[in-house]
Amino acid sequence: MNEQAAYLSQAIDAIVAGAGALLPELLLAGFFLLLVSLDLFRSQVITRLLPWLALSGLFAALVVQVLGGYVNGNGLFLSLLLSDGLARYAGILFSAAGIFTVLLSLQNKRLERMAQGKGEYYALLLMLVLGLNLMAKSVNLLMVFLAIEMVSIASYILTLTLKDEKRAVEAGLKYILYGALSAGVMLYGMSFFYGLTGTLHYTSDMFGLSLLQANTQLVTVAAVLVFAGFFFKISAVPFHFWAPDVYQGAPMPVVALFSTGPKMAGVIVILRFITAFADPLAYHDVQLFLGIAAIATLVIGNFTALWQQTPRRLLAYSSVSHAGFLLTGLLAFGTNYQASILFYLTVLLFMNFGIFLFLQLAEDAYGVHKLEDFSGLGRIHPYLGVMVVLFVLSLTGLPPLAGFMGKLLIFSNVWEAYTVGQNTLLLILFGTGIILTGVALFYYIKIPYYLFFKRNFREGNLVVSLSDKLLLALFALPLLVLFFKPDLLLNWMQQLLAQTP
Repeated sequence: MNEQAAYLSQAIDAIVAGAGALLPELLLAGFFLLLVSLDLFRSQVITRLLPWLALSGLFAALVVQVLGGYVNGNGLFLSLLLSDGLARYAGILFSAAGIFTVLLSLQNKRLERMAQGKGEYYALLLMLVLGLNLMAKSVNLLMVFLAIEMVSIASYILTLTLKDEKRAVEAGLKYILYGALSAGVMLYGMSFFYGLTGTLHYTSDMFGLSLLQANTQLVTVAAVLVFAGFFFKISAVPFHFWAPDVYQGAPMPVVALFSTGPKMAGVIVILRFITAFADPLAYHDVQLFLGIAAIATLVIGNFTALWQQTPRRLLAYSSVSHAGFLLTGLLAFGTNYQASILFYLTVLLFMNFGIFLFLQLAEDAYGVHKLEDFSGLGRIHPYLGVMVVLFVLSLTGLPPLAGFMGKLLIFSNVWEAYTVGQNTLLLILFGTGIILTGVALFYYIKIPYYLFFKRNFREGNLVVSLSDKLLLALFALPLLVLFFKPDLLLNWMQQLLAQTP
């Protein structure tokens, strides 16, 4: 009895000691409960306050992450969650993505017209950001699975926000089916790893040493199964089929969040997980699988985007291609690839939210559903046209915008890794990435082409509010600054990555 009491006391002490590492998550959970509780009241005053409460919670989490992320603790919570520099920077990105989503939601006409469910909508946004934070901090396979499922459940419901639209219902059902399949496959792979290593703590030395002693083929099979779940979150081939339908049916702010938040969290999880397979001699098959997946994602994402006639589906497949570039960068072992990946994710955040804000404005004002519906809008509204050109050029990876720097850093790391290890796979990835960056120009340029070189036969006038103009400028400014001064961000990231709790 005394032994049980002592064990319980030690467990409580460990929980209290590590609770400081979860301060941002505790804040998000508190505001989530507050929003759910206030949504029970039917007061119009409370309803109008809900988005601002969500903003307050996200901003509080952002401030905590910027200032340190954890207090009075060692940054480790029960060997399940680790609040290090990588998780801290990822949390900053997630909080920013949540804030941008709420700001876009306030400008979205269909969401503003919702009679019921506003509190539920904003609470689910906080729940999703909470799950993203847990994904980035997880160092235990079971914790990774639970965090991914938290994000997935929130994503499924957010996709079905506009329940009256058939496209939203269809997208939600497909999303759930693909998510259930990938989750089952991933969990099966995790069980293999537990059987091979005897631990779920995949960043521990014991995990890596046990894998080296295990059967190589079994390790490869387990890794492929686990990556199925990770690929689903970043919309990589072959788990990308949900993306076009979800992008087509979900509200625009939710689409913007899906194109950034889960993708960033999935990449962070892979970034932690893949360090166990960095040895090219021991894990050649795993690296070969990742390389083939990266090439397939790049090829399918870019070439399928060429044939799209709707902007939402075009951007969905472009998001798939970005997942391919990120997977390519993750294979540059032996280089400073972590900072390059985080830089690319940061740039992707501003590019995607900028282009989706423009698309939201066009849909709300003119009902734009096809690329040809953009005809002449750039000449009528030059401010919008110029902003869209900036976002499109950055998405393509052309100077003088930060998208160019993001791809340059990734390609530089891949080339450096090739020169050191002489791995032919890296050379193929390098060449494929360069060629498909040129292919991307052909489908991205369609948007400016219709904006400026086609006549506008539409009647009516698009009124762009000051808040929308400021938001567009907010998303565009970092793309210019980070091209000319990328070291401002890279140096700070290096300092964060060097931090160990």
